[in-house]
Amino acid sequence: MAKERPRSQEQEQEQRRRKSEEQPPRRRKRRPRGVPKALAIGLIAAALVVGGGLGYWLGARPADDSLIAERDTQIANANQRIEELEGMLMENGIDPNADVFDGAQALDPGVVSALDGGDAPVNDNDALLGDGFGETSSAEPVVVAEFGDVQVMSDEVLDAYNAEVNRQLLNGQDVSAYADSLLEETLQEVVTEKVKYAKAEELGLTTLSAEDEAAIDEAAQQRYEQDLAFYTINDGTMTDEEARAEAVERMETDGITLESCRAEVEAAWWEEKLRDYAAQSVSVTEEALQTVYDEDLAQQQAAYDANPDQYEYARRYGETTVVYNPAGYRTFKQILIPFEAEDALRVEEIYFELSSLDESADAERIEALNGELNTLYAKLEPTAEEALDRIAQGEAFETLRAEYSDDPGYELESVQRDGYYISAGSTAYEQALKDAALALAEPGDVTQEPVRTAEGLSILCFNAEVPAGAIPLEDVRAALEGEALAALQEDAYEAQLAQWVEEAGVTYHREALGLEEA
Repeated sequence: MAKERPRSQEQEQEQRRRKSEEQPPRRRKRRPRGVPKALAIGLIAAALVVGGGLGYWLGARPADDSLIAERDTQIANANQRIEELEGMLMENGIDPNADVFDGAQALDPGVVSALDGGDAPVNDNDALLGDGFGETSSAEPVVVAEFGDVQVMSDEVLDAYNAEVNRQLLNGQDVSAYADSLLEETLQEVVTEKVKYAKAEELGLTTLSAEDEAAIDEAAQQRYEQDLAFYTINDGTMTDEEARAEAVERMETDGITLESCRAEVEAAWWEEKLRDYAAQSVSVTEEALQTVYDEDLAQQQAAYDANPDQYEYARRYGETTVVYNPAGYRTFKQILIPFEAEDALRVEEIYFELSSLDESADAERIEALNGELNTLYAKLEPTAEEALDRIAQGEAFETLRAEYSDDPGYELESVQRDGYYISAGSTAYEQALKDAALALAEPGDVTQEPVRTAEGLSILCFNAEVPAGAIPLEDVRAALEGEALAALQEDAYEAQLAQWVEEAGVTYHREALGLEEA
């Protein structure tokens, strides 16, 4: 086969991040709103997988000419939106056509058929329920639970239940095997939400003060700007103002405005206050801190020794306080001299084609493509040689990195501070880059020649050896105290919530949902 297609660090790391989620969290923790950009990209990618099918599914019904025209319009709009989402993926360093979905759970064939407009659509699945319980009639909602003067209606529970059923169906799960237990869980969740709000009202937490209003405005603006940054795509043909305006328009198409962000923040504001109320007396003792440290150490040692990708993800994205280093790691920093946008696209195309060619049968074509690659890399070589000459003359690597490098990874504070973590077992890096990074003998050593990667030319500097084993508690105390406090606060909130539900004295009418009394 032809030369293997290099893959960028960003592409590899985004693919690898899913594996880090295989490790279950030690306990639920209160987390800030929003998700890492990596996860947001993953969610958009998942939407692309089913997006086209869903568009067809929603429109696949007998129709007259007007409905057909409407359906065609919807499908055209869906296709346009998919193209925009693909653009977002590419802007964030992911090829929508690459194998970023390796290891994802396949959809059930029946679900695929339904999404394809084939057999019965997903919303006719036996597990889904209407007010007529399996029928499509629209019976009047009935009371299924009550406490005080609060009533929980059947339509509230069924809407939440059906939404969860559809989500699980699209994830390839057979909901029919546990439909009753899922319906019971949904009933309990809806009741709990009602109890929470009633308690917040009782405590006066649903009334917003001027201070609350100002804080909500600030949080909404932050949320909006976060979403706007994700939606903004600029290939260099627009000004920043034009790119922002285009992103605002796309967001509005998706129903995201500053007002909608504010409504979301305000809707959840009372619960944040309720959480604070429930956990107001929580503090971190030395014993609790030691427990968190010991649990994290045991969990990380097992996880990171078995799967280095999880360790590298934790180090890079900083969502977990690392208390254990697997053996054999070092860190490196790089000066990345990237291709111009047009050349980067061509390099991607060349490597993609090379990956499908046979060394014997396609030798002539392979030689031509490698010659074109040489030409494209040659454009970057003068800049790389200039940087290497200045390093040889004694200039600081970090100074030259700031001057020459254009590495998107340096947006992360962890990368700015430590560089990239790498070992012989790493799979998130191109082989040429890994070989070069591991060949450096001593901290401070720099590669004598630029390294070719899918992104351009890299000059690597051996930053530091990473000592293997447990990291002393004192070295991570501040970070773990925050983690321990968040975990204890979450535990306190969950315990208090369970007590409030018990004290509410909820009366259930499960028979109205076709459930047996507990």
